[in-house]
Amino acid sequence: MKRVLGPYLRKRVAMSIIGLLAALTGLMQLLELLDVTTDVLNRDLGIAGIVHYAVLRLPGEMSVALPLAALLGSMSAFYAMARSREITALRAAGVGLRRILVFLVPVPIVLAIAQLALSQYLVPMAEQSLKSWWDSTIPLEERPAEARWVHTSNGVLKFDRNSADGQTLLDVGLYTRTPEGLLQLRTRARRADWAGNDWLLRGVTELAISGTAPPVDMERTRHWSSNLRPDDILQLDVVEPHISGMVLADVIGGDRISTRPRSYYEAVLARSFTAPLAAFIMLLLALPSAIMSERRGGGGRLLVALALGLGFLLVDGILASFGTSGRIAPWLSASIAPLLFATIGFWQLFSCEHS
Repeated sequence: MKRVLGPYLRKRVAMSIIGLLAALTGLMQLLELLDVTTDVLNRDLGIAGIVHYAVLRLPGEMSVALPLAALLGSMSAFYAMARSREITALRAAGVGLRRILVFLVPVPIVLAIAQLALSQYLVPMAEQSLKSWWDSTIPLEERPAEARWVHTSNGVLKFDRNSADGQTLLDVGLYTRTPEGLLQLRTRARRADWAGNDWLLRGVTELAISGTAPPVDMERTRHWSSNLRPDDILQLDVVEPHISGMVLADVIGGDRISTRPRSYYEAVLARSFTAPLAAFIMLLLALPSAIMSERRGGGGRLLVALALGLGFLLVDGILASFGTSGRIAPWLSASIAPLLFATIGFWQLFSCEHS
């Protein structure tokens, strides 16, 4: 029985989740393409540009839709099995909800692996590729100048324009301070190019802040070593950049630049460890919807499961905001919601078993 029942339950629930994931992702794609199609066509990118945009946005939309698909897909599968009296037959044969949960554990494990692959690799890669491609449709010299400031390991950097791949900066200014925080040296360059390990400044002008020292014009190149990387340049304009765990660790350690408070990166790093638990929590919260009363039906349990699943996403999002803003400790912001709703899910599970 175990060899037949386990694969059957896993296939039934997994196919329902995959179907909901495809539907939710498709809906998100449609809504976003309705918003950006005009901009794509105005840049003479044609149908191929729309398809390219959609492909690069696909990993990010799947990452957002995955937890909700796990909830709705599990609810749909359990309710369908309850309506067809499959759950009743299983319980009569001595297979309770706890044993069903054990059979289904491989499903959230696979979903957690998929979530990790999306958040740690595919989404950051696709996000950078999309920005590089989108920026490349406008020549560098034709882009409007917009001064941006970055704190680097060797001072404060200002630049007005950057290339689509982040490897060229125009109208660069570098401001070096003394250990006491006073301005010590101002360096300007017409252009900065990434040389593989450092930046090559071209058309350099330096001004030492010593009261009466005149600026020194140096029409030559100069190497500048910094923790600033082209990938960092591409993320400056992104409101909520998706950063892999390795890059987050480098930022916290000071090996990469930071454009936000340290608490932001610590909270995002902590959430990267707990986010894959969402699929299991959604499955756990949806499992009681498999219990259907002959008189009352299962609508009440479905509503409770939906409310708890959406409540988990809401509470987790609020706590994430508190964590990234430094109001609470990063690990608290990442762990409170999963622990709270997992506890609620197990309490519901044991209550249903004894009802």
